[in-house]
Amino acid sequence: MRKQSGSFKRLIRKYEFLLEDWKDVEDIATSANQEFMREIAANKPDGISEGDYTVEDSEDDERVEETESDRVLKKLFRKIVLQCHPDRLIGDFSELERIRRISLYEQAVSAHDDKNWALMVITAIKLDVELPEEAEDMLDKIEEEAQELEQKISSTTSGITWQYYHADEDQKLSILNNYLEIIKMSKKKKVQIEKDSNKERKLILGVGHPRTGTGYTAKLLQSWGLDVGHESMGEHGTVDWSLAPGEESLWQGVNFKDFEWEHIIYCVRDPRDSIASIAYTENIETSLGFRKKFNKNIENKNLIVSAILSIIEWDQMITNLNPSFIYKVEDSSEKLFKYLKESGVDIKENRAVEKNYNSRDHKSFKELLESTSSVPSVFKNRINRYCDKYGYDKLF
Repeated sequence: MRKQSGSFKRLIRKYEFLLEDWKDVEDIATSANQEFMREIAANKPDGISEGDYTVEDSEDDERVEETESDRVLKKLFRKIVLQCHPDRLIGDFSELERIRRISLYEQAVSAHDDKNWALMVITAIKLDVELPEEAEDMLDKIEEEAQELEQKISSTTSGITWQYYHADEDQKLSILNNYLEIIKMSKKKKVQIEKDSNKERKLILGVGHPRTGTGYTAKLLQSWGLDVGHESMGEHGTVDWSLAPGEESLWQGVNFKDFEWEHIIYCVRDPRDSIASIAYTENIETSLGFRKKFNKNIENKNLIVSAILSIIEWDQMITNLNPSFIYKVEDSSEKLFKYLKESGVDIKENRAVEKNYNSRDHKSFKELLESTSSVPSVFKNRINRYCDKYGYDKLF
């Protein structure tokens, strides 16, 4: 038999040790998995099925072209088979030797199927089968297979089922409860992904507070060739302030959650202009009643305070939607046009739209302030921070 180098022998001994260690770890891991799965099945929450915490093995049918190394491995496999195939174990073999050789045959088959050089070489050595010259040339490959075994052992012994199996009773309860929480969170995420995949895609959702330019925004988008309705759904989307809470629209039979919005556009307006308009023209039950659902304090006897509370509440909800673009209706329509154009939206030339679209007659903010009781400083500060946020002069 060809003499092997010291490094080759050491590597084979290392692999053989790891292989025996892996067999022990695998046996324990099987018992650990069975025990853990039984406890999960017995304690799983309602609505959780076995498929939510088990993963089916996938078959890898990918065919890889045979290499020269594979062909050498196959030749070595054939030599081994001559020594240990069950059909050839006749004659002067003790029962113990028959069992040993059948075990080595099964090991060789596994090595052949997995293209495992280290395991095949070990099997050959145990059967005194002469190794091909190429065996030592496969040192890197055998070292790689040894590292893979080390990784499998490390991964298995650090896994949750192994930890559970070797924990005391209190620790087991904690591990089990934590894992059940993970299952529930994973289930919720899976359900959400399934819901999202069924959503209808729309190009644009325009939002803002009532009387801050949502009607103007819809008209602007329409002038650029987009079918975007004002408080109605067009082919490309809608501008609807009542969708800001992320729920059912006040004006149309649609729900925010039923759509995947590609662009969420938030229009803001100077509170000097919007507060008086909100106070005088949006104080009706339809609009006010809808907004009160999200903050009952909006219905305040002080009309300025009521408007401030409503603006701040809507601003927070819209911020939570992570709008794609925020623009000031007074002077930022060109920036909005540029944003959409650069985002690849097919829009026409930038045409001017009358800013007083959908305007209503009412007293000015100055007149409202003169006719209203004093505004507490806490509300003055809140609206001033809003003004700073969007680049308007402070109101107070």
